[in-house]
Amino acid sequence: AGELLARAPEESDAVCALARALVHPDRRREATDTLKAFREQAERQHRDKHPCVEALYARVAQDQRVEDGLQEHNLAHFHVRYDGAAHEGIGRAVLQVLERHYATLALTFARQPPQPIPGLLLSTQSYYDANGAPAWSGGQFDTFDGSVRVPIAGLGGTLSPELEGVLLHELTHAFVATCSAGLAPRMLQEGLAQYMEGHRLSADLGDQELRDLARGRAQGVGAFYLQSLAFVEDLIGQRGQGGINELLEAMATSRSVDAAFRQVYGSNLGRLQQDWERRFRQRYGS
Repeated sequence: AGELLARAPEESDAVCALARALVHPDRRREATDTLKAFREQAERQHRDKHPCVEALYARVAQDQRVEDGLQEHNLAHFHVRYDGAAHEGIGRAVLQVLERHYATLALTFARQPPQPIPGLLLSTQSYYDANGAPAWSGGQFDTFDGSVRVPIAGLGGTLSPELEGVLLHELTHAFVATCSAGLAPRMLQEGLAQYMEGHRLSADLGDQELRDLARGRAQGVGAFYLQSLAFVEDLIGQRGQGGINELLEAMATSRSVDAAFRQVYGSNLGRLQQDWERRFRQRYGS
């Protein structure tokens, strides 16, 4: 991307490609400076503003403002930032938990991200302002830069089981995105994240809740998450974790979600979902 921009210094696509390439290895400040220099040069030359450059600059500049002044801890697998000495204890505790979860996920998926994962521990308001996250969100994996973001207001130096679960959930998203080259559909992503947390539908729901879900009576975000977990449980029941790993690898190599499902499970995603829904209704809907 750098060579491309050097050869075509006035091309907006070139500077956007370089900025995106810098964001993922956690070099956001370089991305911001690159876009800023391009915008200033375009202004001096009276060139029109380009929507791609403007939108990307607004995003990385906003993220940079959020991160300015944050303290940082770096380990082999993570760059964790948090807002000052007040959260140093929780920052260290989060790093320990993330490293433990990282080892588990690396064994489970038989792959790992090629570069350190950024982690941002933000005050509650900063978290929601920075992410545009929904009010029910307890954490977020940001596909834009591959970061794990968690609100930590009111926490001491000890992590609650709930926060440990959030960290494992969001870190699973990072692994699944790596293994699938970012192609894993949201239903698969959310189902796997819950499954890795230890959730199982039959243990989490009572008989009536299972019937409502099977009959389509459950609605909203909560229902989507439950359906995602049920679908992943069905896939794992067919071919185990090895099948999931083959599926994610097939997505990365084929660059096609449906081709990957056909290769590993024999049908495209839509057909597999229909078959799962039918089995699920038969099992729990009566």
